[in-house]
Amino acid sequence: MLNLTVLPLLPLVGALTANLNELIRGETVNVHPKLPIGMKTFSVAAAGFAIVWFALLVTAIYAGGEADNIAGIEVLILFLAGFIIHSGIQASRLLNERVQLWVYRLAIPFILVTSFIVLKFG
Repeated sequence: MLNLTVLPLLPLVGALTANLNELIRGETVNVHPKLPIGMKTFSVAAAGFAIVWFALLVTAIYAGGEADNIAGIEVLILFLAGFIIHSGIQASRLLNERVQLWVYRLAIPFILVTSFIVLKFG
């Protein structure tokens, strides 16, 4: 079982991944047509989208250690819950353009810090 203090972090990573997925697929233009996304921001967001899958894999494998396989399954379920909820309610429309840009720019640090916290305290 995961520590209860880290439970809210994984759905946030799932929602962030869904948000990055919208950017990469070009769906952000429908919600924020005037969003100025530069090459650096797009590159960081695309790198964050790639890193999240590796970080999720490592976190799920090492979350419970050798004795607790359920913790890894919990990691994946909580991640998918955040991803599905964000996609279902289209949560990116709730953020304004400036916040959306900073979500893209800070995706990598958030993903790495969250994975570290879950591995350390989960």
